Amino acid sequence: MKKVITLVAAIMLLVTSTLALAGCGGTKTLEEYVNSDSDVQQELSDLESSLGNGGSITVKENNIELIYKYDQTFDEATATAMKPQLEQAMNSMESQFQGMIDDLKEDSGIDDVSMTIVYQDANGTELYSNTYQ
Repeated sequence: MKKVITLVAAIMLLVTSTLALAGCGGTKTLEEYVNSDSDVQQELSDLESSLGNGGSITVKENNIELIYKYDQTFDEATATAMKPQLEQAMNSMESQFQGMIDDLKEDSGIDDVSMTIVYQDANGTELYSNTYQ
């Protein structure tokens, strides 16, 4: 659960950083905005470092993808058992994610903003993912 909270804190920082400067410039996508602002790129880099080994943040078009990679591998039975726990934890925070997406849409003027959260094991096997729009 601590890893989920870390991820949520990282997302909140990302959204705050993006919103703080979203009105600057006439970009049409979040990706264009990030690519045009070195301060935001640095914020994303710092945030990505906070996710630990293998964690990553990618902005493509209007989607922010956060990948949280555990530092261990899991057998199929364990991965299967983890999925409902991760899903429950993420569902409990759905309103927070939706609020962040709504803020991004409102402040950026971009209607099709989305955020994808992905959990992987050390081998890159997906344990859980969800996209919030």
